[in-house]
Amino acid sequence: MPAESAKTLLLRHIQQQYQQFLLTNDQNLVLPAVSNIPWIGRAAHKNVYTKNSIPVGAGKVNFIRKNDEFYSFQWQTNSRKLKEAVRWGIVRTESITGKVISTLGNYRLQVHESIAKGMIGNTHPLKLQLVDFYQQRFEALQGLESLVNEDNLKKNYKDAFNAYLDQLERIYSQLDEQFSNTDLKVICPQAIDRMKSDIQNDIQRAKSYLLNLHVINQETIPVPRSYNRARGRDSILEFVKQQMLQNLYEMQGINQDITYSQRRTFALTRGSLNDYIEDARKEIEDHQADLRNAVRPEHHGLYSSENDSLCYDFGEDHLHPDRQRQVLLAISFIEGADQLDLTNPDKPQVGNGFEQESLTVIAATHWKLHRNALNLIKSSAHFIFNIFKGMFLYTHPWEEETWENPNFHLQAAKLRAQASPNEPLLIKPIKFLKVLGHSLKDCFIGIRNVGAQLIIHLPAGVFNDWNSSKELQDFTTVAVEAETEIAKILDIEHSRLCHLLQQADFMPPECQENNDTPASLSETISTFAKADYHLTAGEQNDILNAIIRGFDGFSSVFTHNLFAKDPVAGLIFTAAYSVGAGAIVFPKATAAVFGQAYVNWFANFSYSMGSTKLAATIGGGSTQAQAFAAGWDSLVHGPDGLGFRFLSQIIEDPLTYGSYLAVAYGLGYVLVNGINGHPIPFLSDMLKEDLGSTPEASYAFIGAKFAIAGYELFQEHGVLHYEPIKIQFNGRELEKYRENYVLHQLEIEQFKLAFWLSSHAVTLPKLDAATLYKIERHIDKLFRPAEAAALKKILYPERQPSIAFQLFSIPLTYIPAVLRLVVALFLTLAAWINKNPHPLNPLANAFTSLKDKLSKDLSRILVAFTYACFVCFNIGSSIIKVFSYTTNMIIGRIAALFDWHPGHAMHRFFGAVHTKIRGMMEWLYPVRIIKNVVSASPAHIIREHEASYHSILESLKAVDTDSFETSDETPSSEANYSPFFSTNAPPEHQKTCASVTLDCGSF
Repeated sequence: MPAESAKTLLLRHIQQQYQQFLLTNDQNLVLPAVSNIPWIGRAAHKNVYTKNSIPVGAGKVNFIRKNDEFYSFQWQTNSRKLKEAVRWGIVRTESITGKVISTLGNYRLQVHESIAKGMIGNTHPLKLQLVDFYQQRFEALQGLESLVNEDNLKKNYKDAFNAYLDQLERIYSQLDEQFSNTDLKVICPQAIDRMKSDIQNDIQRAKSYLLNLHVINQETIPVPRSYNRARGRDSILEFVKQQMLQNLYEMQGINQDITYSQRRTFALTRGSLNDYIEDARKEIEDHQADLRNAVRPEHHGLYSSENDSLCYDFGEDHLHPDRQRQVLLAISFIEGADQLDLTNPDKPQVGNGFEQESLTVIAATHWKLHRNALNLIKSSAHFIFNIFKGMFLYTHPWEEETWENPNFHLQAAKLRAQASPNEPLLIKPIKFLKVLGHSLKDCFIGIRNVGAQLIIHLPAGVFNDWNSSKELQDFTTVAVEAETEIAKILDIEHSRLCHLLQQADFMPPECQENNDTPASLSETISTFAKADYHLTAGEQNDILNAIIRGFDGFSSVFTHNLFAKDPVAGLIFTAAYSVGAGAIVFPKATAAVFGQAYVNWFANFSYSMGSTKLAATIGGGSTQAQAFAAGWDSLVHGPDGLGFRFLSQIIEDPLTYGSYLAVAYGLGYVLVNGINGHPIPFLSDMLKEDLGSTPEASYAFIGAKFAIAGYELFQEHGVLHYEPIKIQFNGRELEKYRENYVLHQLEIEQFKLAFWLSSHAVTLPKLDAATLYKIERHIDKLFRPAEAAALKKILYPERQPSIAFQLFSIPLTYIPAVLRLVVALFLTLAAWINKNPHPLNPLANAFTSLKDKLSKDLSRILVAFTYACFVCFNIGSSIIKVFSYTTNMIIGRIAALFDWHPGHAMHRFFGAVHTKIRGMMEWLYPVRIIKNVVSASPAHIIREHEASYHSILESLKAVDTDSFETSDETPSSEANYSPFFSTNAPPEHQKTCASVTLDCGSF
């Protein structure tokens, strides 16, 4: 990979300048624009960024505008507020505990959306406390989750579990006080005792898990690896998931008992909190654990910085305007600019820091979306007005404020007014066409790469195999060679970038001969809140997993959104579908019950959608079932139901949905009938066979299915480049203790090589292939195979090919792999004749490469099989859940009339059954086989060796850990200190080597 093009360098420069701009107090930034034409670097115009900072409590929100149009916004705050933001569900998290906490936090957003309109539900204060109570219990589990994928001693487990048990004891002791200002004891007198009993059960399960480790006598002995793994019956992460599953079922039972209490207005459903509990449970069920990488505090949403000033960039989350307004509302309450006052439960109030207003207590939260009839009329009028206005102009939704004092405004209203406006309707089809164009471009690139990237790279592999038989050079020599190439590449890129910037009349100080020119941006005052690496289950972008993943996504629309959230609707759906299927499959029996007229009508309707009995059953049955389920949803949830909301979206944005329909219909028509009377061979005939008596009704569905499948098939996701991380140490700390660290020589050399790799991570992939292979051999020599595989991602960044590419690549690349093995036999013989020091290396490398590929491809089948088993189990269990949950709701509803609350007990039983079945499934999961073909992130390996190096420093008393100052050298720069070179390095290396002498040992 040679030096990058000027256009690529300009894109990176713009990104770096923009990122720095976000972290400073600067209010303006002017940058060159990149041309949309592929062969032209810069555009003629410039982009002007402006920052409007609005103080909110102790923090502030920065609204960024690009060329006078809304672009993004960031929140500058501290670590404590960001942790609170996780509880509100507005900060992205990657750990499973963080995801569950965040999902439950969406209930807070819904409640405060109602508060912003001047209303609060009669059970909202109590249920907010209930959410807070369970979020505390899930936060207590985060220390246990952080044990996964680490080499832990028994002491680590003991300390983590003791901390967990201490937190549970603290929560237990504060339980009465936490609910003292609520009417929980009035609504459900037994609830407090039941929650205390649940905590005691949590404690008992934790002690039982820890008891399994008592077979280890000494605390300094490592625990069995099965406990550290992310999957499996003994896995610590599985223990965390089962604890949360049981807790969520118990929470669902408490919520049902509260909702159905006779001391509250009659409720037919279990309230909106039940939906968020189901969403949280789905997060656990769908979670695909990272089998290699450790879970760091940042993955929980627990960020930190030196001055405790953190910047969270919501622009990275690509939020919809409605979601932006929700986030800004949450920030206002988190920062304390707005406050909810529940001191007097009978008279809740909301304040803006200066004044307070009373809230109206309501019961039917789904039906009553406005405080009074006047606001309903105003809201409807603004909605209709915005439809017409929005055809040509940007619009903001009406900020409903119905306070007694007309001059009273929440601080959140000021923030929400700055959110992204809704785009004009005329722009949306244009934007849709742009997205469609980009999609077609992605597909074209994917199709091209199916052929272009399947070129057999056999010569390079053979060349490396031959070199592997030769003597391994000292790493100092290899590093000098690499540094020389790096210096040349940096000079070329520096010249290219400066030339392009000069053409655009941008000359930053680094591009001028006189570097005394002041920097264009101020010093940064904050740090981005982000993790060193993402948690991922590994690459699963093959056709088998893609098909199952798509089927799971489709089925979850019914199993989760319908059967789990609203069991009664699920039962209605199932019954309506069964009746429709019966009318096709068993028409006489169905006619005896529902009449011949119904059977005739339904048969005609179904066969208009499909010609075969199966197609008619699916098409007609599902349509009838969805119609009945939608009717029930509208009856129960009113204007807050899914049907009303979908209809509202269509009315508000008809052109976009019309564009979707037109494209899908047109594509379906072409696929069925061909172009200009010329049908597509095989495909058109196959599709026509399934068309019903009214083919026009199926064109849109056929087109949509093929459009989605084609995009997923050919879409590429780019290259995963390693992002350098800031390392606390640099290798100079042991300079005075050379004679003392002989016993730790390997660990020290590993850290120094890891530090060097991270320091030059941006440029290393651009080096010559021969140089990269030399570095690769040193990585293999120093590190274990799993660690080496991770660090090599720095040299050879991971690609995310399209599914279509994988469809051809997976089988065809066995050809070069086998040929390489055959050639390696002759290379081994030649190396032995030539008396090379490692004659067997060519054969070993070729065999290992083929074995790894075979293991990886076989694991794809295994992963797909386990995924398919999960989907089948999920669908089957959903049917059982519908009847179980419906029966539970009926019993709970009737029992509440007699002041009996069995919901918690029944849900506790459901949780016990679920966790038991889950434990059996985990026992069968082939975690060791799948883990062997997954590699970690380089950042995870580097962090591990940084921690090991730190331990050595402490043992040698090389640093004072209480007053240690972070090194000035940051590995994101290509001009870092290198632990391998002395001041005797050639002059051409001086720009990348520091003048420090350090004996790096024998590599």
